[in-house]
Amino acid sequence: MQLTMLATSSRTCYLRGSKPHMACSLRTSTPLRFLCPCDRHGPKGRRSVRTTAVAAPELGSTVSGAETAGGDSGKYQSSDFAAAFTSQPKEYDYWITEIEGQVPESLRGTLFRNGPGRFERGKQKYAHVLDGDGYVASFSFNQEGKVHFRSAYVRTSDLEKEAAADAVLYRNAFGTAPKKRSGLLSALGLPNAFDTYLKNPANTNVVLWGDKLFALYEAGQPWQMDHYTLKTHPGPETLGDFLASDTAPTNPLAKLWDQAFGNGQADGQGPPNAEGKPAQPGKACTAHPHVVHGEGMSDRLAVYSSNVQAKLGGLEVVIDVGEIDKRWQRVAGQQFSMQNTLFVPHDFAVSESYYIFFYNDTTFELAQFLLGRQGPAQCLNMTNGPMKIYLVPRNGDKPIVVDNVEPCFLIHFANAYEEGGEVVVQAIGWGPEIVRDLAAMQGSGVFGTFSTGDYNKVPVTSLWSHRINVRTSKVRRECLFGDQRNDHPKVNPSFYSKPTRYVYVNACMPEDGNVANPPQAFIRVDVQTGETQTWFPGIRCFCEELVFVPGPKAATEETDGFLLGMVYDAARHTSFLAILDAADFNKGPVAKLWLKHHVPHGLHGFFSTTYYGPSSHPC
Repeated sequence: MQLTMLATSSRTCYLRGSKPHMACSLRTSTPLRFLCPCDRHGPKGRRSVRTTAVAAPELGSTVSGAETAGGDSGKYQSSDFAAAFTSQPKEYDYWITEIEGQVPESLRGTLFRNGPGRFERGKQKYAHVLDGDGYVASFSFNQEGKVHFRSAYVRTSDLEKEAAADAVLYRNAFGTAPKKRSGLLSALGLPNAFDTYLKNPANTNVVLWGDKLFALYEAGQPWQMDHYTLKTHPGPETLGDFLASDTAPTNPLAKLWDQAFGNGQADGQGPPNAEGKPAQPGKACTAHPHVVHGEGMSDRLAVYSSNVQAKLGGLEVVIDVGEIDKRWQRVAGQQFSMQNTLFVPHDFAVSESYYIFFYNDTTFELAQFLLGRQGPAQCLNMTNGPMKIYLVPRNGDKPIVVDNVEPCFLIHFANAYEEGGEVVVQAIGWGPEIVRDLAAMQGSGVFGTFSTGDYNKVPVTSLWSHRINVRTSKVRRECLFGDQRNDHPKVNPSFYSKPTRYVYVNACMPEDGNVANPPQAFIRVDVQTGETQTWFPGIRCFCEELVFVPGPKAATEETDGFLLGMVYDAARHTSFLAILDAADFNKGPVAKLWLKHHVPHGLHGFFSTTYYGPSSHPC
């Protein structure tokens, strides 16, 4: 069945420090075809294939999410989306047998994805889904078109200790914390006062580089996993000493700030390591590295670390950007400081000549954090102060700081490239009006609001373009796609740092464009015309991030490739992997790979062209 709907996309241009110019507004109408899956039962008569599901006893029991409310035809149900965050206590290892459509012949390799997988410990429910324990899954595509699935928890030292105790032992970034402890402070109702150590759940992203697979979390260090078995290595990792701490916090306040955001903190810094010795501190690693290309150079992984230093006049965040080759040698990069900052950027972008960071003015409720009443994400608040843009030359020259920019708040970056003396940055985030609203909500801890299936507390995010004139520092802002809340933008990775026409996102339904409902569609946005192509899997389905897998001609043809995206179907309490043709979203998936269970709603993923599944198929 096909449903045709009419959607509009708008563009509004902002100049540096100015109001929106209505004369620059452009609206285009685009028919969107929503394809509803009808046949969810694969061909009958398949040969039985053994499924291995390891129920790790130490993970304990979980709350069932199979019984969910049936939504009406026009609106999702919060209980359905909440069921997407039901803990998955099992780790799996099996060949996928229920496949609708045909796996493309050019799709060979392994998709890795990461996200929170567990949301309670003992009898205590986590305060926020982003405190959930990291759960990595892999889809391995062999030469015969068969697909193998495997999943495993990132077994950090913190997770192992909590599993042994079957209790929450550590504070978390988004508010999860032990409820009771011994001592006077606990008796006074402050069980976590002055405990600034934060757990690293390793739940945000996963990257395979230089034959090493890492689970990432931005307020801590990576954990290495075996790319075949997903077994966690002893850790954490310093990425060839890139994250080794070369400077200690300069005073107690800087140390507290480092611990609040994982800066300069290795997992296990508070409790002893496996040998019973205190773990050595290290710098926190971004959870959003980017693979960069260039003429005459091999591919590199651009990654940055962060730690806090106290100087006369206030704190500063030291950012160290490195470009790592596949031999794990640092071949380029630069260190710079963000002055008087309280927050490390969530993501960044890389153009041909620059690393680009956007800095927003925030406040931090230090007393609430020190008293253990809130996690650091809950203590952060937005202000309407001017935004700074840092253009950091990749050749080591002095950074360019563009100041007094009307603030927006960018969360995830799609691409950056250079054109006509300007650096163009495409990213998703909150526009100026929403930033002003958030600034008026001082004390609300906006970064820690969403924790259940109710998505309405999250402000609407849109796809923006910023054009930064390198010579004059003038900034032009344009909304590329804002009629539907959207996030997790992707471009053809072969075109990263080059001009691109198409950005791929997940988004809420168009009738809910002004409300930040959960992602229920995959959309291809034409940033030149504003036209969109959308696939909507169903009112009880919820979409994760897309991962672009380049085709054989992807270096010259931007739409040559496939997008892989996980979808949770509340009607079956089961997940599937959708494979969409980058050239035509309107026709829906070329294949859907149904799992035998659900995978909790995840965050980010990475595709490797190497096959990391079993050596042979049992059939």
